[in-house]
Amino acid sequence: MPYKVEEGAIEHAKYLAKMAVREAAHPTERHSHKVQWRWASAVAVAAVIVVGVIGFVKYYDDIFRPMSPMEELIAEMKSASDEIIYDLSVDSGYYLEEENQL
Repeated sequence: MPYKVEEGAIEHAKYLAKMAVREAAHPTERHSHKVQWRWASAVAVAAVIVVGVIGFVKYYDDIFRPMSPMEELIAEMKSASDEIIYDLSVDSGYYLEEENQL
């Protein structure tokens, strides 16, 4: 069987087979990096989805049910301090007297 085999080809084939068996038995870090990238991308996608859902729920009322000016005033008055409410009531009484004088 006269095959033309280069010098050292059999040793090189043995070496490659040995490395393939070792790689199959104990994967190198190349494979673990791929797994890490997959996990990292999966976590990033999940985080984007969670942030998107929270943002949508938070701003749902603002987008689809805007508050009327009176509702906004009531909400601001509930969170306002007593001094501001007193000043507003004094000012409204003052301007009410001016309208009656006309």
